[in-house]
Amino acid sequence: MLEATLRKEIVRNLHSAIDSEMLNDDNAYCYYIKSLALVSDVLKTDVNNPTLSHKDKWNLIEFAKQSVERLVFIVKKGQNSSDNIVTRDETPSAPPENLVNEQSFITLCQNSCEDEMIMSRYQKRLGMATSAMEKQNLELELARQLVEKAAITRNRLMQATAWAMQTAHKKFKIQEKLQNGKLVESDFKKQQLYALSLQFNQSNSWLNQLASDLALYPNHEKIVRELLDNILTDNSQPVKATINHMQEKVNTILNKSLSNPDADPKEHALIFEEVSNTIKDDINIIQDVVKALFEPLNSEKNVSITSEVVHHVYFAPLKQNIITLIRYSLKDIEKQLVNRIKEGFEEGINFRLTECCKEAITKLHYLTTLHNPYDMLDCTVHIIKLLAATKFEQKHCTSVGADDLLPRLCQVVVSSSLPSICAEATFMETFMPAARALGEDGYAVTMLQSAIAHLANTTV
Repeated sequence: MLEATLRKEIVRNLHSAIDSEMLNDDNAYCYYIKSLALVSDVLKTDVNNPTLSHKDKWNLIEFAKQSVERLVFIVKKGQNSSDNIVTRDETPSAPPENLVNEQSFITLCQNSCEDEMIMSRYQKRLGMATSAMEKQNLELELARQLVEKAAITRNRLMQATAWAMQTAHKKFKIQEKLQNGKLVESDFKKQQLYALSLQFNQSNSWLNQLASDLALYPNHEKIVRELLDNILTDNSQPVKATINHMQEKVNTILNKSLSNPDADPKEHALIFEEVSNTIKDDINIIQDVVKALFEPLNSEKNVSITSEVVHHVYFAPLKQNIITLIRYSLKDIEKQLVNRIKEGFEEGINFRLTECCKEAITKLHYLTTLHNPYDMLDCTVHIIKLLAATKFEQKHCTSVGADDLLPRLCQVVVSSSLPSICAEATFMETFMPAARALGEDGYAVTMLQSAIAHLANTTV
C-alpha cells in the first residue's frame, strides 16, 4: 500500500504546481519536477520491495503522466517566448484578420458551455470513483484542464488584441502622424477605444446583424439610429463605457467649481472654458471612433445623425450643471437682465403681446428643458421664424428684417421671465456643431445673443 504521507506530499506538490501555473509563476516547473521525483522514488523502491497494489501503481503513473505533460507545455511555452523576442527596431506582426475572426474571438457563451461540459464530465466521473486516490486524480485532471483552457483563452485574447491594436494603428494613421510630428493624445485614445470596440463587436451577434443591415441600406435612418442607440446606450459597450468615464471626469470638474458659487465670475469662466474644450475633444473622439467602426456612417447625412445622437447621449447628465456654471460666470449680465425683466413687467409689456410672441415665449421655456444642442438649435430657429413671419390681411406671408426682428425678440425675452436664457444661449453658441454654425442655426443664436446683449446694455 502507498503510504498516506507520500500520497499527500505528491498531491500537494501537484496542487502547488497547478496554482503556480495559473499565476504564471516560474515555480510551477520546480513543483512538477518534485512530484516526478517522488513518484519515481516510490516506484523504484517498489521494484526491490513490492508493496504497491496494481491500482496504486496505476495512480502513480497517472500522476507522473500529468506532470510530464505540463512540463512539456511549460518548456515549449518558454521556448516560444524566447523565440518571439523582437529587437527595439522591430514590431510584432499581427495575425491575419480572417484567422482572428475565425479562431481568436471566443464568446462568453462558448466559454460558459465549455466550462459546463468539463464540470459535467468531472461530476459524472467523480460519482463513479471508488477510492480517495481516484478522486484526487480526477481533481488534479480537472485543475489541469482548467489551466490549459485558461492558457488557450489567454493566448487567443492576446492574438486578438494584437490584431485589433494593429488595425487601429493603421486606421488612424498613427505611424504617419508620428513621423509628421502631428500625433496628439486624442489619437492614442481613439486607437485604444477602436481596438476595444473591434474586439467587443466581433462577439456581439446583434450588433453584427445591424452592421450588415447598415451595409445593405446605408441611407436607412431607422437602421442608423438603431445601431447608434445600441453602441451609445449599452453600458457593456466600450464606447458607452468610455462616455461614462468622460462624463464622470467632467462632472468632477463641474462639482468642484459649483461648490464655490461666490468665486469670481472670471474664475468660473476659465473653468467653463476648460470644460468646454474637454467636452469638444471627447465628442470628437467618440464620433471619429464610431464612424471608423462603421464605414456607412461617414456619409454626409449619417455624419449629421451620428453627431446628433452622440451629443444627445453625452450632454444628458451634464447639461444642468454646465448651465449653472455658465450662470455663475455671467452673474453681472444675468443681474442686468433681471432688472430689465422687472422694468418690462412694470410697464405692462405682457399686454402688448401678439399670438406669435406668446407662442415664442412658450417655445423659449421649452428650450430650457432640452439638453441636446441640436434640439435646442432647432427650437431657437423655430422661435426666430415665428417672430420673423408677418401675415397680411390677404393671407400673404413675408419676413421682417433684423432691425424689426430684434425688438420683437427682446420683447419675448423680457416677457419670458427667464434670466437663465443668457446661459442657455451661451451653451448653444459654445457647443454648436461646426456644420450648423454658418446656417440658420448660427443666425438664430446670434440674434438671441444680440437681444440679450441689448437688454443687458452690453456690447454685442
